[in-house]
Amino acid sequence: MADLRNILSAILITAVIALSGCATSSQEGREHYFWPPPPNPPRIEWLAAYHSQLDLEKTSLRRFKEAIVGEDTPITLVKPIEARFDSVHDKLYVADIGAAAVFVFDLRQRELRILSTQGGDLPEKIRPIGLALDQANSLYVLEPHLNQILVFDAAEKFLRTIKLTKLCRRPGAIVIDKTKGRLYVADIQLDKIFALDLNGNLLFTIGQPGDSDGSLNRPIGMAIDSKGELIVADAFNANIQIFDDKGAFRRSFGKRGDSPGDFQLIKAVAVDSDDNIYVADGRSHNIKIFNQSGDLLLTFGNYYAVSSSGKIAPGGFAIPVGIDIDSHDRLFIVDQLNARIQVFQYLSSKKNSTPNTNDSRQAK
Repeated sequence: MADLRNILSAILITAVIALSGCATSSQEGREHYFWPPPPNPPRIEWLAAYHSQLDLEKTSLRRFKEAIVGEDTPITLVKPIEARFDSVHDKLYVADIGAAAVFVFDLRQRELRILSTQGGDLPEKIRPIGLALDQANSLYVLEPHLNQILVFDAAEKFLRTIKLTKLCRRPGAIVIDKTKGRLYVADIQLDKIFALDLNGNLLFTIGQPGDSDGSLNRPIGMAIDSKGELIVADAFNANIQIFDDKGAFRRSFGKRGDSPGDFQLIKAVAVDSDDNIYVADGRSHNIKIFNQSGDLLLTFGNYYAVSSSGKIAPGGFAIPVGIDIDSHDRLFIVDQLNARIQVFQYLSSKKNSTPNTNDSRQAK
């Protein structure tokens, strides 16, 4: 009996080593995609796309299990709306309104799971539309149907809720200023932004309905720059508005139109380490990058429906609705109708970033 166990152990170890070698060699021929095209210096590089656990590198144990019993039915994104990346723990959180869940792509453990709502008086299914991370990498989940923000710690344990009933009618987006420990909640019905502390206490409000400077018309997304300014994506005014850390209006840029730098339907906004402002335009299916003055620096992406071809199509979007940029300047873009998150790298000229140009080409 002991001999049989030894033989089976040897087979398992041999299979795992063999399968590990296969996985390593498969990464060597990866193509690279850059924007803008040569001869311009590259500023954006495509890295990956995540739709299901099949997009995660397989562990040795998983490859061995699949070799014996076959693959499990994959868990897939359905209609993602928001993404946030915890760069400390290498976890990508995705709010999915189609699946009524928050997905956790654990890149370190190489597994995909659904965030559990156990531990609180919460329904099993939630309808998350917004995500934010604080300084401790606790996750804040906006659930507009409950009119609450659900808070989980970095280990995904439910901690508490922040009730918005007395403030909001229809909360549509959240963002956290990690330095100040401040939570901003945008209400897309009241056309107002509430600045709260992390316990949900009201500090001040920003904006009022209208189309003048400092007035809002469906604030759909927010970001914080290095100066603590609040960058607001105003969908129906078709512009980006910028407020200081006390809520005072500072400047704005953008208008509705078809010219370069114009907006058709703003869906999200984000800021990189150089304070460049990224705007996802859902109707033109691209990402526009501006400097702090509102000058257009680069546009990348165009319409592509992955389901019709089965191709990865780097930089092809079908309604990009969310952007997150982590501390390493990696972009996580929610490609909603393609049901995936595309990952890009911002290559800053100020940091002398040098991409891997082996087998490189611009994405089509």
